Amino acid sequence: MEGLSFAEARTIVVARQGFVSRNRIATANDVEAAVDRLGCVQIDSVMTVARAHRLTLAARVGKLPAGTLNGLRSSGRIAEVWAHEACLITADELPWFRAGMLAETEHRWRGPVLTEQRALAHEIMRRIEEEGPATSADFGGAGKSGWWEWSVAKTVLEALFSSGRLAVRERRGFVRLYDVPERLYTADQLRPITDQAALLRHRVRRAVQARGVITEGRIADYYRVPGRSRRLVSAITELVETDRLVRVQVGDHVALVEPSTLAQLPRKPPTAVLLCPFDNLVWDREETARLFGFRHSLELYVPKPKRKWGYYVLPLLAGDRIVGRADVAADRKAGTLRVLRMHWEGRPRPRALAQATARLAWTLGLAPR
Repeated sequence: MEGLSFAEARTIVVARQGFVSRNRIATANDVEAAVDRLGCVQIDSVMTVARAHRLTLAARVGKLPAGTLNGLRSSGRIAEVWAHEACLITADELPWFRAGMLAETEHRWRGPVLTEQRALAHEIMRRIEEEGPATSADFGGAGKSGWWEWSVAKTVLEALFSSGRLAVRERRGFVRLYDVPERLYTADQLRPITDQAALLRHRVRRAVQARGVITEGRIADYYRVPGRSRRLVSAITELVETDRLVRVQVGDHVALVEPSTLAQLPRKPPTAVLLCPFDNLVWDREETARLFGFRHSLELYVPKPKRKWGYYVLPLLAGDRIVGRADVAADRKAGTLRVLRMHWEGRPRPRALAQATARLAWTLGLAPR
């Protein structure tokens, strides 16, 4: 079995991410290509700096003009599904998710909502089919008093979405505008792939393609495959035996790569970038610790006196190493991006921090401070 050093593996992983190295304004095609490259991009509502998906994409394509994501949603080019978590995918990937969505009879958190609220679900579907797209407010409001304290109608809408009967046409702020998927996507994009063996092989290949190098035992986490690694044994074996993937030794673990990756290893990227806490590069905390020697901790829900690093901490990537963590906040009233605290991993890299902060601020239309 061929081996890769940790430095070689890190270089492949970072190069595969496609981080932008200069200020640029993204096109819709750039954004769609980045989503396709990554396989899926996690969505999150926190606005301390910017929403997670916008940070992840901006690191790869630059500044996103207003309306770009909604334009891609409403034109049926990208879709929202449950993948790693709530994620953006390209619409052409939908067939690989549709069978699982349509098989859902219970909401993942709220239980058998569609059974218990059958009449309401039927009325919601009828109104959207006949009258057009709607938000939860059109059925009585998003919630009672908190973000997760959903109204009954909001809960039913989310269950209809996760089961594939509704789709997201656009976001108004962070509020979903629901529509029937047939108005957004083609028949081919909505046709579910039911071959489970093919589906699992696809999950494995897409995770390896997106990551570049990925530890065999961590592949299931990329798309949160039910049953975890044991469900992927046959798929991995077939892909290796047919030479579509290659096993390599990285430290004490076996990883998977595509043969073309080993044929020509990339050069070390010159990137200096502040990473969203939910960025594809670092969302698998175990893999990040193993490959980069960096243990990322999210302290959003930790009481302030007990936080070690800060409320919204962005890892700083410089080349193929994560060299520190910055507690960052956007002051939109003042028009500035502030680094509140910086914690270095080893030798300080102030130039990398300045470059990464300036680029992130520019993509958000702010000034670094």
